[in-house]
Amino acid sequence: MKKYTEKNKEKLVNGPDVFAETYSVELYMKENPIIFEKELLANINKYCSNVELVAKQDNNTTFAFNDYVLEYKNISAPVSIIISVIYDKPDEEKLRNSLGQSLNFNNKEAIEECKYRVLVTDVMAIGLEYTKRIELFQKALYAIVELMPCEGIHFHLTEQFISREDYLENNPSNDDYDLLLGILNVRLFKAQGMKDEYIMDTLGLSAVGLCDLQCHFKNLDPDQISNLLYSYGYYIFDNQDAADNLNTVEGITEDNIWKCRHEVSIVKPERVVLDINPGKGFSGGNRG
Repeated sequence: MKKYTEKNKEKLVNGPDVFAETYSVELYMKENPIIFEKELLANINKYCSNVELVAKQDNNTTFAFNDYVLEYKNISAPVSIIISVIYDKPDEEKLRNSLGQSLNFNNKEAIEECKYRVLVTDVMAIGLEYTKRIELFQKALYAIVELMPCEGIHFHLTEQFISREDYLENNPSNDDYDLLLGILNVRLFKAQGMKDEYIMDTLGLSAVGLCDLQCHFKNLDPDQISNLLYSYGYYIFDNQDAADNLNTVEGITEDNIWKCRHEVSIVKPERVVLDINPGKGFSGGNRG
């Protein structure tokens, strides 16, 4: 396990930046999609007010959210969503990684048969407060997915696929609506060269300017570690500065208080994460 002490403090402080200046997901389809812009506009306006169609060119359709006009790099423009039809083959390694980390997705064979993708991307949203950015993106995406049948939704920034059915069940008007569906993922890896050791991390918080978590462990139930990481992932999303102030977390062992510190992630994408140490007998690598 990498350790970031005084000699590499600069690398930690000036760690890699994986913030997503544009946020995007892909809809995987077997048939060539047809973009009905008027119907899409009406449906997006059902969830997001004051939206207009501002461009339709080649394979790209752009909708502007006029309630959110921002300035970025001396440009003043509304936050927009661009819908693009993609005919190129996806990156096979990235696709394989995402399918491997999508434990609740059961349509993997159908994804491999898809020849078409629809890319949904936000533009100028970098200036929004991160919770508003994700809220706006998720509502617009929901409106799009309602009208566009697909085999699965690829949240490539979090390396996971969500089924269309599961995504549509999570209606923004529901009392139990999960804003982070697809936006946050917990991944599981077998530690190379280490018998019965695992690495689990969150992926998605760093993309919106927050801090992901990781845990390198042994002799613990991965399902319990997953629940722990999800719980603290949601806590960090709801409390922007939480990761800066967390020195310990409530663990799942008898000792129950686990120390944590900021380190550069073990698993790619390389980024600064909050590393959770489950203590002697449970921590992986050379840490006690």
